[in-house]
Amino acid sequence: MLKSVCRVAAAATFALSVGHANAQDYPDITLKMAHPLPDSWPAVEWDKWWAEEVERRSGGKVKVDIFWAGQLGGMLEIKNLVSAGAVDLGVFAQAVHASEMPVTSIAAGLLNRVSADAETAHTLAGEVYAAAPTQAELQELNLHPIKWTVTSPYRLLCNKEINQMSDLEGLRVRAVGGAYVPIWMEAYGMVPTRVQAPEIREGLQRGTLDCNFGPIEWVPFFALESVAPYLSDINTGTFTTFQLYAPADKWNSWPESVQTLMTEVAQDAMQKDLEWVKEAEAEAIDTFQAAGGTIQELSDMDAFVAKSPDMIAIWEEQMTNEGMGETIAPIVPLQREAAKSFAQ
Repeated sequence: MLKSVCRVAAAATFALSVGHANAQDYPDITLKMAHPLPDSWPAVEWDKWWAEEVERRSGGKVKVDIFWAGQLGGMLEIKNLVSAGAVDLGVFAQAVHASEMPVTSIAAGLLNRVSADAETAHTLAGEVYAAAPTQAELQELNLHPIKWTVTSPYRLLCNKEINQMSDLEGLRVRAVGGAYVPIWMEAYGMVPTRVQAPEIREGLQRGTLDCNFGPIEWVPFFALESVAPYLSDINTGTFTTFQLYAPADKWNSWPESVQTLMTEVAQDAMQKDLEWVKEAEAEAIDTFQAAGGTIQELSDMDAFVAKSPDMIAIWEEQMTNEGMGETIAPIVPLQREAAKSFAQ
């Protein structure tokens, strides 16, 4: 019940209180979207669906041209392009910009073992975007969030067996998601390792990387099942990955009909994403096991959970040390509520 209420509240934050506009109420505009990923990447289909559906529902008047695979800017450039208004729309991973957007980036689920599932991560993101401190930061950055992408829980896919917590010590694990993931990994003796996505398979195959840290639905995409046949049952938490933004000043300049249309289509796209994740996770596990992969249960899971650092407290302490304790105060309870998902 709580998740449903939160999801409605998050949606209302971005939705405007008007009904569907008729096609003739829309201006004829063509917008450029910068996307860092190729259109074959898992889950980007909902960014494509969003763009196509905006055009369809506007009767062809509002068009979105997607420039895939970094054609307009790379992974680290698109955020600045959107903020400066150099592009009309842009998809980027806000987690990698944690130092520039410390409040907003937490909506990406930077903290391990806070959101146990995709729905909780989705709801938490919406609540964080809606919080006054986040709104203030986004306004300063000239950014308006439209939609975000979720995954299944991040797990450890390794080329070595993980039977007990001590097996984690010394493992070189791909670390993604900003500054906090390495803190969590190091608590168990893992060695956080920066590896670009196209290099994951080669790293696991050559042994320069022991484990990938990511959702299972990415495994078939990178064909990791043949080089990393051990999937740990440790749920490290679910993260939102890529977010779609518009420059806030451009967003405010668009007619209310366009804003409402984009918001409504975004809500539909995110719901489709949530439904897709469940199916993709199940299919990926089947593919993994059919290829000879095994899911390993941690024998001392209770000890593992007991040792898990309180990442919310760590984040809160760091923000307080940076003089932002009062700023993030409204967001901490949202994180705590989401973390209850691990007890369910």
